[in-house]
Amino acid sequence: MPITVLSQPGNSVLAALLTGTFALSTETYGLISSLPFWFNFLQVLLTPLLTQRLDARTATIASAWLGFAGWLALLVALPYIPCGENAVTRAIFLTAFSVIALSTSINGVTWNAWMQQCVPVRLRGKYFGRRNRLLYLSLFGFMLVLSGLLAWFHGSLLAFQILFAGALFLRVVSVTAQHRMRTSSSGRTAPAEPHWREQVRVVGRDAVLVRFIVFASLMGFAINLFAPFYPVFLYEELHLSVAHANLILLVGVFGAALSFPAWGRLLDRFGNVPVMIVALVLWQSFNSLWCFLGPDNIWLLYVIQLLGGLFSAGYGISVFGLLLKLTPSDARTMGMALFVSISSLTAALGPIIGGHLLGWAHTRGFPSLSVYHAAFVVMPVFTVANLFLLRRVAESNSARITDVVGAMRNVRTMASLFGLTFLVNQVFYRAGDRKIQPTAPRV
Repeated sequence: MPITVLSQPGNSVLAALLTGTFALSTETYGLISSLPFWFNFLQVLLTPLLTQRLDARTATIASAWLGFAGWLALLVALPYIPCGENAVTRAIFLTAFSVIALSTSINGVTWNAWMQQCVPVRLRGKYFGRRNRLLYLSLFGFMLVLSGLLAWFHGSLLAFQILFAGALFLRVVSVTAQHRMRTSSSGRTAPAEPHWREQVRVVGRDAVLVRFIVFASLMGFAINLFAPFYPVFLYEELHLSVAHANLILLVGVFGAALSFPAWGRLLDRFGNVPVMIVALVLWQSFNSLWCFLGPDNIWLLYVIQLLGGLFSAGYGISVFGLLLKLTPSDARTMGMALFVSISSLTAALGPIIGGHLLGWAHTRGFPSLSVYHAAFVVMPVFTVANLFLLRRVAESNSARITDVVGAMRNVRTMASLFGLTFLVNQVFYRAGDRKIQPTAPRV
């Protein structure tokens, strides 16, 4: 999880390193943040050819080692990179993060294909709910260490070096564990997939999957237009230290970790689409509160992060579950590759356009706080509007949206989302109440 989070576009660590320690402009930072999406788009040219020669498991492990090499090169180069907006600094960061983004893009597609072979459909909601809880608990621990390191070393370059070195060590342990994994308990390898041209034709004839890809493309642009600049807003406008900002973001990770198993049970019971719609509306309702944040009400961030993490977890696990469910078994790799590629193309444009829009507004003399508040309106409005398209994605064996809402109105279900089932299962009584005498067992 540490290296996965560090490789994600617009994360708080890279925002602090690139815009703070190395003082890169918002335009350059936006370009670097968009690299994972560009390579997610381009991997569709490479991944199908790769999987014709390697099975999903082998391709996943090979791409993981490639990403490790990219991070190791960046770690070695960090002390020698000059600060400021110059050609050398831009070239080093763009090259290093291009290698990392390439490996991550291939790894994401091949890992999804590997998991589709491993996890039965009837168990996916419960399995990935429990799995994601463990992932986010590990992320919770990592972010605690991150905040401690940055506070101890006052955000110096040494703190980032120690952080990257620790994440790389854990990555070695992770890939070593993947070497020991097999596709199934029987040890049988998956049958070879059809030629990539035939897989493209299979995907093109699947109208439901195509509609879902269009929806994901619009969502990718809406979310990533300004998402990489949320951490920058915390540093520049709310004047938070990197350690303080990470502690606040940690609240969202904790909320997501608590809720994943309950979301998994809801998916198994009601289906992916209705749960995704309810979770997205609730998530963006609280996400809209970013428009009212200022230096005088930083406490509101804790509320936004806790509830945002709680409901964004439901949306994320639903998207993943729906993708596994809709991808044809005879076009597994190509279906996922096209989904990632096309949706990432629009997502790649987001940070670049967002960075230029923010830079344009700042140079025109608009109040910086108002510029960010206006930018933060985009995600809630645009993402919720995309639900009209998602409603047209037909999913077999799914319930109505009102069924999901009705289930979540139940106190016991909501308590399970917050991890408070132990509380609603308690029986409360007054100390002076008459004791209940046991009755004789019935014959």
